[in-house]
Amino acid sequence: MRAGAYHVPVILQRPLETRSASGDITTTYEAAGSVFAALRLKSQSERFADSRTASSKTWEIRLRPFSGLAGGWRILSGTRVFRVLSVCDPTGRRRELLCETEEESP
Repeated sequence: MRAGAYHVPVILQRPLETRSASGDITTTYEAAGSVFAALRLKSQSERFADSRTASSKTWEIRLRPFSGLAGGWRILSGTRVFRVLSVCDPTGRRRELLCETEEESP
């Protein structure tokens, strides 16, 4: 992928889990870095659930290698939030990461 293809600024967030005295686990997110990425919509679908329409969008996000990035992280682009499902190095040459993500609905 050309360097110019990474033109969308994004913020990477890592999950932090805290356990309360009662044993409940709460997940919060902290900023881990900001980078430029390429976003591509892979699929979208809608279904009827609980008297309303629910939509789902799967995105492919490509970016330069970032240490520790894994499933469970979040990627923010403006007001949009993407939940990282999986991360891989498609060529094995450590030039870019390919993230399979799902856009979270507000």
